[in-house]
Amino acid sequence: MNQFASVRACSGRYIQRSIVLAAFGLAVGQAAYAADNDRLKIGAGAAATPRFQGSDKYRVQPVPLIDFKKGRFFASTGDGIGLNIYQTPRFTFGAGVDWMTGYRSKDVPDGIGKLSDALGGKLFVSTRLADTVLTLSVTQAMTKSERGLLANARLSYPYSVTERFKVIPSVSVNWVNAKYMDSYFGVSAEQSAASGLGQYSPSAGFKDASLRLAASYDLNRKWSVTGGVGVSRLFGDAADSPLVQRKTQVQSMIGVVYTF
Repeated sequence: MNQFASVRACSGRYIQRSIVLAAFGLAVGQAAYAADNDRLKIGAGAAATPRFQGSDKYRVQPVPLIDFKKGRFFASTGDGIGLNIYQTPRFTFGAGVDWMTGYRSKDVPDGIGKLSDALGGKLFVSTRLADTVLTLSVTQAMTKSERGLLANARLSYPYSVTERFKVIPSVSVNWVNAKYMDSYFGVSAEQSAASGLGQYSPSAGFKDASLRLAASYDLNRKWSVTGGVGVSRLFGDAADSPLVQRKTQVQSMIGVVYTF
């Protein structure tokens, strides 16, 4: 079971990079593995991601991979920093903090400007249903309240192909409130005048759905190769935004992790 944690470490920018894993949905979530032993896994990888959600251009960037657990405390690239407040072999409830990533001004049309990252407070619950893992989480922006709230539901199926080779297919959906939708996909009157795009005020609703496949292969007892590929689809008010150039996007990453 511990081997899946290394996959999760490769999966909502740690200082600009945790978005890579959060957007991928490559992680099943810290809560899903709350009963695992204490561990420390550190690695590095590279990811190809859209410049912003809805962009038709991509960029490749380095990704630091961290997966640390000590008792109820955890810190990982995909899940942020937090505490498993209540946990049993089949159920976990916890809280933590994570990054809610914006976008750079050079990645969006001229006149839109940048959207700053925000530190979000997160609550999550996870339960095992037979061989699947259902994880629900809610993240509310704390440092920039205008970034709003994001709720995520993810269903994953960890599977051992061989003793060394593990895969985790998963499907997820995101719902966001009006503040989040407007901050990321809205176009104000000022932005409209500067960019030439139409003014746009989206409402709360489901933002996107994603299908992912994460994988981990143990080279030996210490080293593992991890990675994944995913496709996401914007819909509703998010998909109708003048900022969106492509509704369906693909992400991929690969990395190497060392277990201490």
